[in-house]
Amino acid sequence: MMKFLLQDKSFYEEFADGVKIFFHSKLQINLSESLFTTLELISWVGILLVIDYILRAAIFPVLRKGVKITQSEWGEALYRHKVFMAALHLIPLGFASNMNPILFLKDPSLFYLVNKATQLLYIIVFTQLVFRLVNTTLSMYSQENSYTTVGIRTFGQMLKFIIAFFALLSGIMVLFTVNTNTIITVLGALTAAVLLIFRDAIFGFVSGLQISYSRIVKIGDWITISKGDIEGIVREININLVKIEKFDKTIATVPTVDLVSSQVTNHMAMLATGTRQIKRGISFNVNSFRFCDEELLNRFENILLIKDYIHQKRIEIGQYNESISLGEIDINGRQLTNIGVFRIYVQHYLAKQKLISKIDPIIVKQLSVTTQGMPLEISCFVNVTTNQDYEAIQADIFDHLLTACRKFDLEIMQAITLSDLHYSNSIKS
Repeated sequence: MMKFLLQDKSFYEEFADGVKIFFHSKLQINLSESLFTTLELISWVGILLVIDYILRAAIFPVLRKGVKITQSEWGEALYRHKVFMAALHLIPLGFASNMNPILFLKDPSLFYLVNKATQLLYIIVFTQLVFRLVNTTLSMYSQENSYTTVGIRTFGQMLKFIIAFFALLSGIMVLFTVNTNTIITVLGALTAAVLLIFRDAIFGFVSGLQISYSRIVKIGDWITISKGDIEGIVREININLVKIEKFDKTIATVPTVDLVSSQVTNHMAMLATGTRQIKRGISFNVNSFRFCDEELLNRFENILLIKDYIHQKRIEIGQYNESISLGEIDINGRQLTNIGVFRIYVQHYLAKQKLISKIDPIIVKQLSVTTQGMPLEISCFVNVTTNQDYEAIQADIFDHLLTACRKFDLEIMQAITLSDLHYSNSIKS
C-alpha cells in the first residue's frame, strides 16, 4: 500500500518529502510548512536567477562577436541599449510560467501568489523590452537629424506612453483579477476624463507628426517664435515640450503645439545660402530736406562715390532747364535734393563694400512720412551668417551712414534732450 502511495506522488512531491526527511534525520530540524514554503520559494527564485545568468554568460559573448564581425549599426545599438538582455529575461519567466502549475498546484494559495508574481514580472520585462527597442530606434534616427526624426521621436514617445498605460492596466488586471470587459467598460465611461488628462500628450503627438510632415523644424535649427519672442537653437523636441537654447545660454521650453499654432521663423534656409539680410531704416527730419544749389552741388562733387553721378546730373538738368523758362522760383524745372543725393550715395557706398552680396539686390527706399519723420530703409545681404560678424558689419555700415548724412545737411529724427540744446548752443557760440 505504501509503495502504491509513493508511486502516486509526483517527482517534485517525492523530492520535497526527501528534503524534509533529510533535515529531520541528519540535521535534527523539523521543517514547518511555512518555513519549508519560504525555502521553497527562495530555492525557486535562485534556480531562475541561475538559469538567467547561464543564458547571459553563454549567449552574450556570441552576440558581441557577431555584432563586431557584421559591424551592424543596428546590432551595436541593440546591444548598447541592452535589448538582448531584456529578451533573455523572458526565457526564465517563460520557463517559470510552465513549471509553476507542476510545482505549486497542490498548494493553491502558494500557486496563486507565485503565478501572480510571475505574470507581473513578465509584464514589467516585456514593457522594458519595448522601451529599449523604442530607445534604440530613436537613437538610430537621431543620428541623422532630419525632419523625419521629429516624427519618429514623437511616435516613439507616444508608443512608450501607450505601452506604459496598457502595462499599468494589465498589472491592475493581474493583481485584482479584473475582467477585461470591466476595464473596457470603465474606460468607456471615463472617456472624457481620460481625454482631458491626456490632452497635452495627444496634442503633442499630433503636432509632432505635423512638424515632421510639414518639415517646419528639426533639432539644431535656429528659429524665432513670435509667441514669447523666443530665439535660439532647437536642442530637443519631445511629445510635450520643445527645448530651445537661447543665445544667452539659457534654456527656454515651449509646448510642442506652439510650433504649429504660432508663427515660427526658421533661419536655416537663410544660413544655407551663406548670406544674411540687413534691413533697417534711418528716420530723417523732413524740415532738413532742400533743393541743392550750386554751392551744395560743388560740395557733393568732391565726394568720390557720387562724383560722376553729380557731374552727369548737372549736365542733364542743365540741358533740360535751358529749354524751359525757370523764373525766380527754384521749384521750376528739375532739381536735385539733398535726401535724393544721399540715397544715391548710400547705394554706391553699399555696392563698394566687399562683404555686401553683389548677387542679391541692394535696395534703398523711402517709406511713408510719419510723425517720426521720413524713414530711409536700407535692404541688402551680407556674405556672412554668424551673429558676431553680421552685427559687426551692420554696425560699421550704420555708424558711417549716421555720420555721413550730416555732410548732406540732413537731420536725424530723435528726442530732444537738454544736453542736445547745450551742444547746439556751444556750436553756435
